[in-house]
Amino acid sequence: MRKSRLLLFSFFAAATFMASVSLHAQAVDALDRPAVATQSGEHATLLDVTMAGSRVVAVGERGVIVYSDDQGHSWRQGSVPTSVSLTQVRFATPSVGWAVGHSGVVLHTADGGKTWTRQLDGRTAAQLALDAAQADAQHAGAGNTAAQRALADAQRLVSDGPDKPFLNLLFESDKTGYVVGAYGLIFKTEDGGTTWKSWMGHVDNPRGMHIYGIAEQGDTMYLAGEQGLFLKSTDHGNKFTHVDTPYKGTFFTLTLLPSGEIVLGGMKGNAYRSTDQGRSFKKVDVPVPVSFSAATVMSDGTLILANQGGMLLASQDKGASIKPLSSVTLPPIAGVADEGHGVLLTVGYGGVIPVPVGTNMASSQSGGAK
Repeated sequence: MRKSRLLLFSFFAAATFMASVSLHAQAVDALDRPAVATQSGEHATLLDVTMAGSRVVAVGERGVIVYSDDQGHSWRQGSVPTSVSLTQVRFATPSVGWAVGHSGVVLHTADGGKTWTRQLDGRTAAQLALDAAQADAQHAGAGNTAAQRALADAQRLVSDGPDKPFLNLLFESDKTGYVVGAYGLIFKTEDGGTTWKSWMGHVDNPRGMHIYGIAEQGDTMYLAGEQGLFLKSTDHGNKFTHVDTPYKGTFFTLTLLPSGEIVLGGMKGNAYRSTDQGRSFKKVDVPVPVSFSAATVMSDGTLILANQGGMLLASQDKGASIKPLSSVTLPPIAGVADEGHGVLLTVGYGGVIPVPVGTNMASSQSGGAK
C-alpha cells in the first residue's frame, strides 16, 4: 500500500520509484549505466531546477542533467554516471553541488554541473544503515525493542537492494549536508560527501514515513513528509523530535521563509503556516484543491508554490494568504526556481518552461491560471 502511494505521487513530489522499473535487476542496471546523451535534454521530463550562481541547472528522468549560462536560451547536458531518475538538485556554491534520486544515488559536481561523480548509492547506504543499527542495538541491549526494530528495518534495506529513492537534500556548506528520502532514509556528511553516516537513529520516525522536505535556520532544523510527519531539531540536527500538526495527509513541500515562518504544502491544496517555529500551525485558505509539488522563495521574499495541475500560486504576506498567479496554463509542475529578472523557471513533463512574472504577481481572481 505504501509503495503504491509513493508511486502515485512520484512525479509531482519529485519523489519516487520509476514506474518503468519493475525488476530489481533493471534498477541495478540503471544505477550503473551512464545517462544517454541527448540533443534536447531541456525538453525531457525534468523533476527539479535550481540556480548555481547565474547558471541554471535542471535534473530529471534517466539521469539527465542540463545547464544553461544564458538564462535558459541554450542548454548543454552534463556528464552523469547513472541513468536513474534524479529528483532534486542543490548547490552550496556556484561550483559545488549535489543531486539525489532513485536507487539511493547521490551525485556531486565541483564544476557547476558540467561533470558529476557518484558519492553514494542504495547499496552502500543500506550497509551504512545496517552498521549503525547493529552498533545501536549492541549498545542498547537485547531488551530494547526500538533498537531491535531499527535493526530489522536496516536488515530489510540490505535485502531489498537499491530500490529506494532519495527525495530531497540540504547542504549548509560545501562540507556539511543531509539527504532524505523514502521510508525515513536520512544520511549526513561532514566532508563534502566523501563519507556518509546513517542519521536515522537521530530521527523520531519509528514508522519510517517518507521524508519530502528539509530546511534549517540557525541551529533549528525541520523535516516534513508522509501522513502529517513534522520533525524539529533545536541542536543543529543532532536529534529530531516529532511535532504534532493538525493535518494527517502528506506534506510535499516545506518552506522556511527568511523571517522564520514555516509553510507546509500538502495534498489537495492543503497548506499550513507556523509563526512560532513549528509549535503551532494554522490552515491557510487555498482556492485550488490540487496537491502541491514544489516551492521556492523569490529574491523579493515572495513565496511561490506549484501544484500538480500546472498552476503557480504566490504569497506576498509571508504565507498568510496564497493566491493563484495570472499566467499561462502549464503542464504539471515538478520543480520551480527564481531565475531572476522577473522570471520563474518551471520543470516537469514539458521540460524547462520560463514564466515571466513581473512585479504585479498575485492575481485577485480565484479562477487560477488562464
